[in-house]
Amino acid sequence: IGDWSSDVCSSDLDYMLTNSNEKSSFENNIKEAINEIKSNKYDLARKYLYAAMSENDHSAEVYNLLGVISEYRGDVSMACKYYRASYVFDPTYKPADRNLEKLTSFFYIFNGENIDYGDSIEKGPKKSYFIEYDGMHIGHLKNNESGIKSAC
Repeated sequence: IGDWSSDVCSSDLDYMLTNSNEKSSFENNIKEAINEIKSNKYDLARKYLYAAMSENDHSAEVYNLLGVISEYRGDVSMACKYYRASYVFDPTYKPADRNLEKLTSFFYIFNGENIDYGDSIEKGPKKSYFIEYDGMHIGHLKNNESGIKSAC
């Protein structure tokens, strides 16, 4: 019985280390892909992304970065598809949402500085709103910071 319990603990430890290594491997592949994209080495970045995809094929981060590569290469249609896929896999993933919104804007012009790689820390909502009711019980959307009514 003593040998069996030590084997179980050992295998549990191996399992945890494997999962820990897989997670860090996924994260390292994402970081390396971002570095390679920023260095204009798109083919190498794709290899890192495919390695990350082999660990998690439903990762919003991977598809967002594939969209970034497509956008840098001028393939706006494919970039939209990747950003939408990223959004489908995780609707709360803001970088894909921002990239898709920018790309589908009527006034879109490529600017590498406006691309969101997803490597920066989210700061939370930029603006918060509340509803203020007037004397006729009609609600008006107002900006929390300035108290200014929204145009909506």
